Amino acid sequence: MTLRHRLSDMMIRRAFFGADWLTPVMARALPSTAMVLVLSLLAAGAGLAAPMITKAVIDQGIMGGDMRALLFWAAVSFAVGLGVVALGIFNGMQHLRASMRMLGDLRMTILGCALNRNSAMPALTVGEIQTRIDGDTAEIQKFLFDSVLVAVTALFRLAGGIVLMFLLDWRLALLPLLAAPFEMWFLSWARPGTQARAESVRTERGGLNGQLAESFMQVSGLRALGALETRVHGFGRQQSALFDAQARQKLWTEGVSAVGQLLTAVMRSVVLLVGGWLVIRGDWQIGSLVAFLAYATMMSGPLRNLLGLYHAQARARVALDRLDAVVRNATEPDTGAACPDRFERLTFVEARGPDGAHAPLTATLDAGDRVLLDGRSGIGKSRLLAAIIGESPLAEGRIEIDGANVEGFSPSSLRRVITFLPQRPCLIRGTLRDNLRLGNDGPDDAALWRVLGVVGLADWAQGLDGLDTDLQETGCNLSGGMLQRITLARALLRSSQVYIFDESLSEIDADCCRTILSAIDTYLGDAICVFVAHAGPVRAMTFDRTLRLSAEESGAAFPESPARFVQAI
Repeated sequence: MTLRHRLSDMMIRRAFFGADWLTPVMARALPSTAMVLVLSLLAAGAGLAAPMITKAVIDQGIMGGDMRALLFWAAVSFAVGLGVVALGIFNGMQHLRASMRMLGDLRMTILGCALNRNSAMPALTVGEIQTRIDGDTAEIQKFLFDSVLVAVTALFRLAGGIVLMFLLDWRLALLPLLAAPFEMWFLSWARPGTQARAESVRTERGGLNGQLAESFMQVSGLRALGALETRVHGFGRQQSALFDAQARQKLWTEGVSAVGQLLTAVMRSVVLLVGGWLVIRGDWQIGSLVAFLAYATMMSGPLRNLLGLYHAQARARVALDRLDAVVRNATEPDTGAACPDRFERLTFVEARGPDGAHAPLTATLDAGDRVLLDGRSGIGKSRLLAAIIGESPLAEGRIEIDGANVEGFSPSSLRRVITFLPQRPCLIRGTLRDNLRLGNDGPDDAALWRVLGVVGLADWAQGLDGLDTDLQETGCNLSGGMLQRITLARALLRSSQVYIFDESLSEIDADCCRTILSAIDTYLGDAICVFVAHAGPVRAMTFDRTLRLSAEESGAAFPESPARFVQAI
């Protein structure tokens, strides 16, 4: 492990008590964080010098009546101020770039885990996932990145300021330190309240985004039901709940901050009274009093920043717990043996999908078989078939490829040789070419036109913008049948050994469906094709076998024709 990774691991363990998945993100951000930190320390050093320069202007120039000293120190003050401004602009841009890179890295990490969530784990709504990828990652990034800068810079300013105050007057320097223990106790007492209010706001925001995403995904159905107004009212209630939670959080934050500000005001008043009395007595110069007041005020900022990190960590802890739920539920890495590109048989051995209401299935499918998986709606056909590619774990039994359990193969290799087409097509916003190439290894345009011809879409595409025809989000500008045909065309670009058509032709008109089925049968050759269909031309196909799922085992295989037979299960 490199020094950078060891340092990052130590920081993550101290900040978040062992969320080790954050270590690589922190390690990648460490170099840019270090550069911003150096710039921040330079700016802090210039800030510490400013009150001393003001002291020299007052004591040596104004009060000393020395015009040359006044001009010199005024010029120094101007130069330092100008340098601080330039350094602040440059540092701000570096801070922004480094923060964006770290936030992007963190979001990509969570996005990868969210997209690979274990199918056996409870699902999260689209809105909730969006909230975690957007808001919770920002909270974590802000704490991780800024806590390093705040902690080191605040300690530098605090130590430097205390030393300079002791040089000015050690007795007065003790006064600001007296308030620190009380402020530490108060912030420790208030921390659980900060965490509870952060949790409330995050929960309400997740609910609001979830309802918003769900409404747009179901807008057609809601409009058909005449329920749009009802949904808007529901959104309003959820929004009011979020606003109330944010108001409670804001009031609490302002109250906690007010205590620190009150302590600072009291400390400044005491310093002003005692220091003013010393100046009146002639024991102190006015410039020293001004410089000391500046340092006393300046010290309250770093001290409050350090103590504030305690509360910031509480808010970040809430965000981390929500992100942890995504990371912990991600599927295992893509490990396992490579599934062979070509095999002879796919076997179900006493297999039943999760929550399946059917008797365990035992059947062997051979290369080139055309199979209908039958059974009443809800009996568990889809989840049983999804188990072949690891999308749905089996409740019992196993599935084998040439005698080897599919659980021993890597998920990516299974998905390469087994193509699953669900009823709801998977399309993205982009061109027709983008969608056809999705999940495929860059087929050329000739191959794309060939599969479009197989599903009867070549003329349609040529009448528009060809392969550059735009598809809107989820293909909402096309009919369900058109979407299924595009999905079928994309599947035909894959050289898989098994194709699973799970109601994936249900919205295509009968004549077109029969034409496509005939072309598919020829196009796929010796691939195993498994169909699920409750009605339509698919049911009229001639199958090598039918696997009928039922609540109880019934019957044995019986012949359908000299060359083909039906196995009832």
